[in-house]
Amino acid sequence: MPSSVTVISSAEIEARGARTVADAIEATAGVAISDYGAAGAQKTATIRGSTSSQVLVLIDGIRVSKAMSGFIDLSTIPADSIERIEVLRSGASALYGSDAVGGVINIIMKKKPAPLTVSLENGSFLPVSHVEGYGTSKTKNGPDYASLVDSQKISFSVAPSIGEVVLRASGGFTRAANAYTFFDSSDEVRIRQNAGLLAGNAATGIGFPLLGGSLDADFTGVYQQNGVPGSLSSPTLSASQTDARATAVVRFSTDRFFSEILSLDVTAHAEYAGVGYVNAEAPSEDSDSRLFTAGVELQQKAYASEALTFVYGISSAYDRGSSTEFGAPQRLSAGAFLAPVIELGSFSIHPSLRYDYSSDYSPGALSGSLGASYKLSETDSLKANLSRSYRVPSFEDLYWPSGAGVEGNPDLNPETGYSADVGYERSAKGLSYSVFAFARYAQDVILWQPGTDGIWRPSNFGAAFYPGIEQELKLEFLDRFTAALNHTFLYSYVLDEGMTLADDKRLPMTPVHTLNATLAYAGDGLSGSMTARYMSLRFIKIANAAYLSDVLVLDAILKKDIAKGWVTYLAVDNLFGAQYQVVNGYPMPGTSIRMGLTASF
Repeated sequence: MPSSVTVISSAEIEARGARTVADAIEATAGVAISDYGAAGAQKTATIRGSTSSQVLVLIDGIRVSKAMSGFIDLSTIPADSIERIEVLRSGASALYGSDAVGGVINIIMKKKPAPLTVSLENGSFLPVSHVEGYGTSKTKNGPDYASLVDSQKISFSVAPSIGEVVLRASGGFTRAANAYTFFDSSDEVRIRQNAGLLAGNAATGIGFPLLGGSLDADFTGVYQQNGVPGSLSSPTLSASQTDARATAVVRFSTDRFFSEILSLDVTAHAEYAGVGYVNAEAPSEDSDSRLFTAGVELQQKAYASEALTFVYGISSAYDRGSSTEFGAPQRLSAGAFLAPVIELGSFSIHPSLRYDYSSDYSPGALSGSLGASYKLSETDSLKANLSRSYRVPSFEDLYWPSGAGVEGNPDLNPETGYSADVGYERSAKGLSYSVFAFARYAQDVILWQPGTDGIWRPSNFGAAFYPGIEQELKLEFLDRFTAALNHTFLYSYVLDEGMTLADDKRLPMTPVHTLNATLAYAGDGLSGSMTARYMSLRFIKIANAAYLSDVLVLDAILKKDIAKGWVTYLAVDNLFGAQYQVVNGYPMPGTSIRMGLTASF
């Protein structure tokens, strides 16, 4: 698909000191992370102003976005074993089916042999004086030096080979108090409470040649327990949440399926995900939800000629939920797509068509796209793409029962999106640049809002329009320096409740400008980088009155080789201690310092 795509390599992920997928992609053009706070707090991605449920997240091509909630918490996916991350910024339901309205994040895991690598890290916040309590019970306290050992992380990975067989194993454990300081509405310094985290992950895998192709089997498990502090206006100091996820994926792939003109990729997968919420002060709000997913996907390429390649596939999946809130909903889905690639010299055409069936939405959905690219030279090309995408409502959108101020809506319609992109790309040695103009129109957008009775319900909010321009630049110079810069201009329009383009209202929490800049150095045994991330102001509601101020955050990391295979590093996040919120009511950490050691044997 000739759309705007950014590829983040494992080297870039390591150079940034990323701990999770959210860290790895937060400085990517067009991407915004909805961040509820420090380590372990929910982090979801939006692309070009989309909702998080309109971004499809894949691991090795298999969806991990949940039918239960409609999104995946990126803070639960560690970055240690990632080979690369591909971020596609355009509607892509014609290839991937439901949910790919705003774009796709495809996470590719490492498969090749690798030595044993062990990493240790300690995270600190700067100890400062702070206040506790309110009114007559308010007290002023001195610095809490436990902040110097606020968090610890240990992780490992290894992938030995025995002949042609590659074995893979990785895992990690994280503990964090997340007791960082912030300024409240009265400009008093307070400590974030009930935000602690205990998390662990483990993965095993095996890969070996089979029948002229390769067979890979991977098994992963993630468990996380964290406090849920709530917003500043509605704190929940006795609430906690547990997240558990286990996956199994078996894939067979071959470039020669009975013929040199046919390839084959077959994948079977299963996943269990559970989320439990407990609030000792309000037991009526306790909930427990679980989701089991199983599916099969088949994709094939047929090389008809030098000018024509057929890419096609089918998929099916079964989702069954189990919730103390709304019983046991289930969904059977199936899809088929055809995406030929037509090469005519320097010109290529990429049409695609996909039909998807969902058992709870008939008669299904038809998605399509038409893309084209023209190669101006060995380094320069033009691209254009048109697409239609959709998203089926999640189980929570549909079935959440009335109570605790929220209620689902079983009458929701699927969302629909129409996207257009046109752009120029240059990729030369030491220099890459791209600029894309884009527009997306979304209708029947599902949005949770409070009604006149104060109950939060989802509704097909109406429509929205997202025009913008995106630019990326990467430059290598003086042998050891790299500079990367990207800017997104997104001028969103609310088209609901009688509003038109003339009303000129921005979508809530959607900045007009985002800018990311990185300067990196890599020398003999010494490397480092500094990244600046800027967001313009974001309106909190459709009225465009109250807003969150613009923010500039600087992060830095320095790495030093101290022996063969041994690397120590110092990372400072939010270098100048900016006080800001990404999600209204949830303060972000100030300056934090991470010191670590990585050893490869």
